[in-house]
Amino acid sequence: MFYGTAAVSTLLFILTVIVIRDRPPLPPSQAQAVLPCSPLEDYSYRQSIINLVKNKAFILLLISYGILTGAFYSVSTLLNQMIMSSYVGQDQEMNAGRIGLTLVIAGMVGSILCGLWLDHTKTPDVQCHINC
Repeated sequence: MFYGTAAVSTLLFILTVIVIRDRPPLPPSQAQAVLPCSPLEDYSYRQSIINLVKNKAFILLLISYGILTGAFYSVSTLLNQMIMSSYVGQDQEMNAGRIGLTLVIAGMVGSILCGLWLDHTKTPDVQCHINC
């Protein structure tokens, strides 16, 4: 079984190396068409990270996402202990599971509804300024 998987993977790797080119014949966008003409320092990985750190909107997004994710993970991790210590009786583990499921489903539905609302209203209309 492993020899078969290794043979198929090796064949696909060789075909990928032979068939796929480094660049397409025509650039996919105007930004990619201009990229080879610009100096290497303008699109380096280090410069991209520096531009992100200087971008106020990105920093606010990073902080808000970090707080939201940390809060959700901490509540999800400790949910069973919080429910079991607050309520005495049978089936409290099942209630904790139901509460966790409700949290996840409400988050998914809320994300979809907020995405549809933002797409409909076009808010927030944040312009990203790229240093050229």
